[in-house]
Amino acid sequence: MSPKRFCMCLTALALMMAVFLTAAPAAAQDEEPDRNPRLGVVDLQRIMRDSTAAEKVRGEIEAQQTAYREQISARENELREQQAELERQRTILSAEAFAAREVEFSQKVEALQREVAERNRQLEESLAYGMQQIQVAALKIIARLADEMSLGLVLDKSQLLLVTKGLEFSDRALEALNAELPSVSTTPPAPQE
Repeated sequence: MSPKRFCMCLTALALMMAVFLTAAPAAAQDEEPDRNPRLGVVDLQRIMRDSTAAEKVRGEIEAQQTAYREQISARENELREQQAELERQRTILSAEAFAAREVEFSQKVEALQREVAERNRQLEESLAYGMQQIQVAALKIIARLADEMSLGLVLDKSQLLLVTKGLEFSDRALEALNAELPSVSTTPPAPQE
């Protein structure tokens, strides 16, 4: 499952849990369930995008990408120089010696390509890990605020066509998230064996 799809599933599950957790105490207190539950709406995408922690995560990942791009560019230049030198030696070397050096050069190119793919995977994993931590914290805050506001149902704004401003509490959730979680780590825990 891709990290993006995993995050979407996690979001949906967490929102359902938040709704269940906020609705369950109210239903337990009243013998007769509330037929008109209070509604609330949050723009989870905006909260995730605009939070202080998310901005720091994106900045950190972009800085790592820039530094890595510079390293790779230098290594690519070295490979270009080696390729040019190999072409100059084509007429000097025997066919077998040239073929051996060509194979060696191809192996260096493939190794660099594997390294780039692995590094890109690590950066994507770091970004997903950081954003997942923010999302979990945001959903806990949304659930807490929904409970404080006695909301029986909280919906994500991205799933709605029209919403009155009075139902939305995204700003309040974003302020709480920024206060409680100003930053997160982007280093995933080492896999346990």
